[in-house]
Amino acid sequence: MSFLGKLLVGLQLVLSIMFLVFAGAIFSTQKNWKAAKEFADGEYKKLIGEKDNLDVEYKGYKTRMEIDFKNEQNRAANAEGQVDLLKRQLTFAENEGGTAKIERDEQRELAKVSVEESRQRREEALLQREINNNLQKLLNEKTTRLQASDDVVFNQKVVEKALQDKHAKVLNDLALMQKIIAAYGLSTDPQAVVGLLEPPPAVDGKVLETKRGGRSGSDLVEISIGSDDGLREGHKLSVYRPQSGDKAAKFLGDIKLVYVTPDRSVGAVILRAKNGIIEREDNVTSKLGQ
Repeated sequence: MSFLGKLLVGLQLVLSIMFLVFAGAIFSTQKNWKAAKEFADGEYKKLIGEKDNLDVEYKGYKTRMEIDFKNEQNRAANAEGQVDLLKRQLTFAENEGGTAKIERDEQRELAKVSVEESRQRREEALLQREINNNLQKLLNEKTTRLQASDDVVFNQKVVEKALQDKHAKVLNDLALMQKIIAAYGLSTDPQAVVGLLEPPPAVDGKVLETKRGGRSGSDLVEISIGSDDGLREGHKLSVYRPQSGDKAAKFLGDIKLVYVTPDRSVGAVILRAKNGIIEREDNVTSKLGQ
């Protein structure tokens, strides 16, 4: 194999590993993003619901407090009117004598009760106003959290877009590499690369048929062993003729498998011994090179 072929095979292996790593990283990130997005969507809907409930409660409290405040103002005005009336009645009672004085004292006590009740109403109004302020603060906090959730969702969408662009680039680069490898007549099947990287197992077989190549072609040899014996495309085997009578064993050459079936294979002659012609019934083995 030429240096360029070896380089391309190595490049294909590296790119395949990179593709697996990138695919795993993309799958993990998308899975984590999907879970984060579903969680953020749930929190978002929950915050929206809480915000709507607080808005309704706030409007209800505000309406009731406005009504109560107006009622207290009216009651305070009425109480002040009663105080004035009692003062006039007191003056009249002082002129009327002792009986009028008793009636005046009773009216004064009534006025005191009214003033105290008005004061208590005002204190309740101030307390309710403080409650409303706290509710407004809580509403502001919920709104801030809702905006933060919107920011998280936006950032997740940006990350998803970047990962999708990166994934598309990796796929385009892989397709380009496969086209380049195919242009040089190399296989993109990972199983075909195994034979180039791993040595063949210890096997022995027979030559079933031979075919002479043309001027630009290689001689082909069909052998009796295949993938069931552990052979793959790219494996190299040696061909020899065993000792027969007074003729010593003879090395005939090396072949490289280009086509493999379960019980047969076809190899191209890559090394030929001098005066060595491969014929039917010659032996094939992987043990000479081990």
